Amino acid sequence: MIKKDPYKTNHRQLAIFAVIILAMAVMTVLSLAYVGKWAEGGGKMNAQPYESFERHYVFIADSEEDIFWDKVYEEAKTYAKEENIYLEWEGSNLAADYSKAELLKIAVASQVDGIVLEGDGSHQIQEAVNEAVDHGIPVVTVMTDSYDSKRQSFVGIGNHNLGREYGRQIIRIANKNTKDALILMDTSMESSGKNLVYNGIRDTLDNEGNHLNLELKTIVLNEDSSFGKEEAIREIFLNKEELPEIIICLNEKDTISAYQAAVDYNLVGQIKILGYSDADTILNAISRNVIAATIVVDAKQVGSYCIKALDEYIETGHVNDFFTMDVNAVTTNNVKGRLKNAGEQGEK
Repeated sequence: MIKKDPYKTNHRQLAIFAVIILAMAVMTVLSLAYVGKWAEGGGKMNAQPYESFERHYVFIADSEEDIFWDKVYEEAKTYAKEENIYLEWEGSNLAADYSKAELLKIAVASQVDGIVLEGDGSHQIQEAVNEAVDHGIPVVTVMTDSYDSKRQSFVGIGNHNLGREYGRQIIRIANKNTKDALILMDTSMESSGKNLVYNGIRDTLDNEGNHLNLELKTIVLNEDSSFGKEEAIREIFLNKEELPEIIICLNEKDTISAYQAAVDYNLVGQIKILGYSDADTILNAISRNVIAATIVVDAKQVGSYCIKALDEYIETGHVNDFFTMDVNAVTTNNVKGRLKNAGEQGEK
């Protein structure tokens, strides 16, 4: 039996990947050339008229199906267009699914002018970011940083400030008889980020909620699959003997999973949920008193600051290392205004 040489196999795979990137780059150049010639010749096109932009940035995030990322991209794209910049969601029109690290490599091969990236703590992303910067392409990470990489700036929320806002909401909904609150952590968060959120909540409870006597607990949910995390959350609700009185969710998916579990197991009113995101499902759950409150980040502010950070670095060679975004709480007291605004935006 002849054994395959793993070196040759890996070398062949890299060669195939390089050919794919080169082919995509050539197709892009030819397409742009065709559109330019067509416009110069006075030809009429059924699509929008040919436009030229000063710069080409790409946006890379884990999922286009996430409502928050869709909002951030649209807001960033709108702001970029006002600045004569074309922002493209990298990978959205590709037949195959590529990892963020692979999309970064494609962006480098395409010689884009700047990259907006939902970072993470993986070594693969760190290397890909460093490669982009080494090729003269600035990278701005958004919402989740890529620690120890060469990225130019990070646009996001301070985890300690996020924890403080959750702490304030715990104080608002708890009383002297509330025994415990459980924070749902996930493996995508850096250890330092988890600690900062926890410490922000703990500090706020110690300083502003010293009339309470609740125990603050944490559980780490596996990020390997959405289905796995959803099942883990449902297990929390099934264990009636150890059911926490308050559950704190740090992302949109966990919030929706906790909300659905509370409804499915008839625990609405017995457990108070603090969520994250202003997705319509979450806002409607607040209006029905299923979710006590949700923490919201201004997508317009996030999107515009990503473009501003890239522009500033390209134009001056310098940019702030960290842009902190605002966070706000949506409760039953102000959710009607949010639902009205969401409805108006959906009609446009």
